[in-house]
Amino acid sequence: MNGWFRISPSLFLGFLLAGVLSADAVEYRARRQPTVPDSWKEVPFVETVPAPALTPEEKARGFLLFQRPIMEPVFPNTHPRPGERLHRLTAFATPGEFEPLTFSIYPVRKLENLRVRISPLVKDGDEIPAADLDVRLLTYWNVAYPRYSSRSTYRRTPELLERVTVHSSPANECQRWWITVHAPTRAKAGIYRGTVSLWDDRTPEPVRIPVAFRVLDFPLRSDPHKHYSTYYICGNRVQFKGRDSAFVERAIGNEIKTMVDLGIDVCPTLYVRYDRKNDKLHIAHIEEVERMLAAGMKGPVPLAGGNEIGALYRMMVPDGKIGSHGRITKMPPPEFFAKLTNLYHNLEEERRKNGWPELICCPLDEEDPQNKEYGARVFRAVRAGGIRTYITKDPTAADAVAYRDAVDAWCSQPYSMPYEKVVAQTQYEYWSYPNHNSGEIKDRRVMCKGGRMTYGFGFWRSGYTMLMPWNWAWTPGPDQFDYLRGRRSGCGQRIDDDASVIPAVYWHCFREGCDDERYLYTLQQAIWEREGSTDAACRRATAAGKAILQRMWDDIQVQQKYLADNMWPSAEFNARRWRLALAIRDVLSFPAVRRGQAPSVLVDRTRNATPTRENDADFIAKAIARGLVEEKDLGEDFSQWVAVGAEGKVSVTPAAGRDGKPGLRWRVTVDHKTDGEHKNGKYPVGWPRVYRSFAKSPLNLADYDYLMFMMRVDSNRDEVADDTTPVGFTLHSNGFYEVVRDLGGRQRVWIPVLFPIQSLMATINQGEDPWKAIGKAQFFISERRYADGTQLTFDVADVKLLRFKTPMIRAVEAPAFVMLPQDHLRLVVTCMGPLPRTRNVQTIKAELLNGRGTLATQTAGDLFDGTGLLLDTGNLSPGTYRLRVALQNKNGASQSQIHLPVECMPGPFWGMSPNP
Repeated sequence: MNGWFRISPSLFLGFLLAGVLSADAVEYRARRQPTVPDSWKEVPFVETVPAPALTPEEKARGFLLFQRPIMEPVFPNTHPRPGERLHRLTAFATPGEFEPLTFSIYPVRKLENLRVRISPLVKDGDEIPAADLDVRLLTYWNVAYPRYSSRSTYRRTPELLERVTVHSSPANECQRWWITVHAPTRAKAGIYRGTVSLWDDRTPEPVRIPVAFRVLDFPLRSDPHKHYSTYYICGNRVQFKGRDSAFVERAIGNEIKTMVDLGIDVCPTLYVRYDRKNDKLHIAHIEEVERMLAAGMKGPVPLAGGNEIGALYRMMVPDGKIGSHGRITKMPPPEFFAKLTNLYHNLEEERRKNGWPELICCPLDEEDPQNKEYGARVFRAVRAGGIRTYITKDPTAADAVAYRDAVDAWCSQPYSMPYEKVVAQTQYEYWSYPNHNSGEIKDRRVMCKGGRMTYGFGFWRSGYTMLMPWNWAWTPGPDQFDYLRGRRSGCGQRIDDDASVIPAVYWHCFREGCDDERYLYTLQQAIWEREGSTDAACRRATAAGKAILQRMWDDIQVQQKYLADNMWPSAEFNARRWRLALAIRDVLSFPAVRRGQAPSVLVDRTRNATPTRENDADFIAKAIARGLVEEKDLGEDFSQWVAVGAEGKVSVTPAAGRDGKPGLRWRVTVDHKTDGEHKNGKYPVGWPRVYRSFAKSPLNLADYDYLMFMMRVDSNRDEVADDTTPVGFTLHSNGFYEVVRDLGGRQRVWIPVLFPIQSLMATINQGEDPWKAIGKAQFFISERRYADGTQLTFDVADVKLLRFKTPMIRAVEAPAFVMLPQDHLRLVVTCMGPLPRTRNVQTIKAELLNGRGTLATQTAGDLFDGTGLLLDTGNLSPGTYRLRVALQNKNGASQSQIHLPVECMPGPFWGMSPNP
């Protein structure tokens, strides 16, 4: 159904008089942005989707409107995908919940003074008023890319949700508008309707988008054992430079309110300060705790104490030095630790006297593994003062054992401890600071999609009890809005000129994760209260609810860090939430039979429940076993692999291999002072490497589809440094091909590093000849990418060339849950093997079969054109379906296929007209 309407001039005047389209008393435009330093190079988003063909109506007005899930970014040069055209805006929420309505504009002309307005949402005399409808523009900023530590490359990235009422932008630059609906806590259940209107100076009449917003008939419950906090710099000096005290007071109050609105329920970090004159500790901005508690936050108050302990060290150990991550040159005397205990004892006494919430302190942040004796003694000293401690360290790290009697909570970046081990003990709390989602990795899918999973379903599945990312508003440069000139590229919220908070978009995705977790717990609580009922219908409803929870649990691909892959399709998140909402409604229709709090996890089977999804190496191994892939072993017994540079040593050992076979172990100690390769010391920061020569019998890579390394890495790095492991690979011919792959933060696990040879050849663009005579293959590290003294161990189990006999389907991305009505179902098919070089060689065919095996809908596409398919689902009825995706040759014979279940549910607007 086409939901677009043009509005007549008389009706337009009526809207003006009603205030729906009224000109704002104050005009808000997007902020002016800092220039890009001359030394920086842009790495723009590469769009592979073809530009869309506009309809006559879209051509006349100069733009196309489209929509995609909030976790999927829209860049300036984004092209709408097939099936993304927008016909209406719909969403659902519980009373008190915040929920986004977003849409994007793909313009083919300059947009001049564009305005976007939303009317109040109404239902039978009830209303969600304009005060609960927040309209913002997602603005692009030049942010260091691909990581916060990148110092020469940037990407223009969607970052801040600015309050904008008028905006101009050039042709072919997408805009994304973000409307947050706050369902009133006393809103009556039902469908509220309204209209989004948009127009610019060249639009003869406003374009109207119908809005339908369903408010559910139950509130969400929060798990009392799951909490959210954040690292916070109260009174941020960069943001408040030159501001008077009244401005700062308002801004901090707005920050606290926004934190609560975004799901934070535990006080953010405050910082310990040492008063040398009075020889005592105090807490900066402790007076703000009262406002935090009044806003709904709770204790304990996390304290960061590292800076002042460092100052105390320098005072008491004048001939010692302390560096980054607490690296010391001399162990302090016993009096140092005794003084720490006394200072923290007095601080705890002051807390009790003033009635503050409990304090929990992190005395040293990400303490260097080489300083474990000093670090553990500091933690014991603070704990002896009567204050519990938390440590920013992976509990599985080699040096963690030194701290086991000194900490109360482990706070690591990844969910490194498996669920069963977390819940099998009571000695420790397990927290996470998922910095990979909140600023360190600048990939928007990592931050938005990975962030939502981390905060919601992944948090539930982990068994961890607190999330506390760095940072609420990190501004490492002199200007909070300059992401390039600081020592790092900042992240988080910004403060506007009126003291209001400008949110970072990924924090809104974090909130969606918080709400996912609340839907899970609300169902668990509802079931818990009705377990033991004698009503047979109630027992069936609770059993069905528990089956849904078990399915959710089993469907989660558990990861230590949820980044951008191995999660559900983005559109599936809200469908799974709706599935939970339907079950909550069913269970709540029966009276409770007991009181109490449900556990955090109410599933019967937790161990070994998660399906193991094959990695590339497993998939290839099965294909080899079936005779579908030929392989050439380049590793062999690894005796021909040679290390270059004194920084690295190689050995062949079964400890470095897989399946009982020896592997290659390469140990590297990064040395920034000594050239390990050249006698003249020309390159002290060099490139230690390992290679194998094929000079006597050059390799013909053009005959193969992939080159694969199976690698595993371990190191002595801290929680931040081990997030990234860049490794270079080169292939030498007359010239050579070089690429750097980041193995990421996955340590002590096998990682398949796969190089598609056709893609390599396309990158070099020199034809096949250079690839027919490869004389050497090697891998290396660039020492400048690692800190001096870093110790790395690389294990290599396999180096293989692979040739597929035919293309094969590797995976299909399709939602397992679908809310009806839905016009289209988008499928993304991943294939491995030789891709066709002409049309009409291989076809991808997708069929959706109902429970009786009858074809419901189908589609097909030529593999030469890509692997995206669009299923027409506009006429589907609710039910359970089976999706069959097959790769067929030109004769129609199936070469590879995958079957997936798809549950189509009656959605929030099933059977109802979406138009107001």
